[in-house]
Amino acid sequence: MRLWIAPFLAFSAIGAFGWNADSVAALTNPPMRRVRVTETDNSLVGQFQTSAVGHLWTYTEVYLENGVKLRKMTLDEKREYGLDDGNDHGIPIIPTRKKDFRGILGDVEREVNAWDPRQAKRRNDPKQCMPLFRLMTWLDPHFVDAWTSGAMIIGLGQSEEATSKAKEFLNEGLRNNPDNVDIPTMYAMLCIRREGDYLTAEKFLKVAIENGNARFESLSESERDELQSAYRWQTLVYRDLGQTAKMVATAMDGIQKFPEDRVLPNALKPSVLPPENYRSPAEIRARRK
Repeated sequence: MRLWIAPFLAFSAIGAFGWNADSVAALTNPPMRRVRVTETDNSLVGQFQTSAVGHLWTYTEVYLENGVKLRKMTLDEKREYGLDDGNDHGIPIIPTRKKDFRGILGDVEREVNAWDPRQAKRRNDPKQCMPLFRLMTWLDPHFVDAWTSGAMIIGLGQSEEATSKAKEFLNEGLRNNPDNVDIPTMYAMLCIRREGDYLTAEKFLKVAIENGNARFESLSESERDELQSAYRWQTLVYRDLGQTAKMVATAMDGIQKFPEDRVLPNALKPSVLPPENYRSPAEIRARRK
C-alpha cells in the first residue's frame, strides 16, 4: 500500500463529514440541554447517546428546512439584510454564486446540494419528524428539547385528541426530568390556551417555578427564559382566578428574580388588578356546568 493513500483517505473523510457537520449550527431550535448530569454521561454509552441525539437533532432541522443547511448570520450579514434585531437568523452555509469565491467548485456544490433560501422557506411537514423526536427521547430521556419540541408537533392539530396526546407526552418527559422548568411550563400553556384550565395550569407553573428557584444559579440562559415565562403565566393565571394576593406575590417574586422584566411590573398597576366583584373564567365555567 502506498504511503500517500492513508493520508489521502483520512483527509477525504474529513472533507466529506467533518467540515460539513461542523458548519451546521442549530438555528430555530435551542442548543442541546440535558438537565441531569450523571456518571453515565462520562461513559462511552453516555457519549454515544449524546452524539446520536445531536446527529438526529441536526438532521431533523435540516429536514424541516427542506434540506437546506443553515448557519447563524454574522453581524455584518444581519445589517446587510436588515435583520439586526438582536435575534438569531439563519443563512444557507452554501453561498450564492455572487458571493462565492470558489468559482466552478461552488457551482458544482450548488448543483448537488440544496442551498436556495427560497427552498428553505418551503418547510416540510413537521409531523413527519415525530418519529425522530420519539427516538431522541428513547436514546436520551433527559434531552429536554426533544420532549418540548415533540409535544409541540403532536399538538399541531389543536384538536382535543392532539392536545391530550401532547400533554401525555409532556407528562412522560416530566417523569424523566422532574427537576425541569421547560416541560411543566409548556404543559401549563397547553392547559390555558387549549382548555382554559387555569387550576391545572397553576399547579404545573408552581412546579416549574419551584424547580427553577431550586437551582437558579445553575440555570442555562434558555431555562432562565422559561422560568421568567412561568412567572408571567402564573401571574396571569392568578389574575384570571381572581386571587389578587397570590398574583401580586408572584409578580413581586418574579421581579426580584428578573429585575429587567418589563411585563411583570404591569401586573401591579391598579388598572390591571381585578376588582372585588371580579368573577374568574374558572368560576363562570363551573357555574355553567
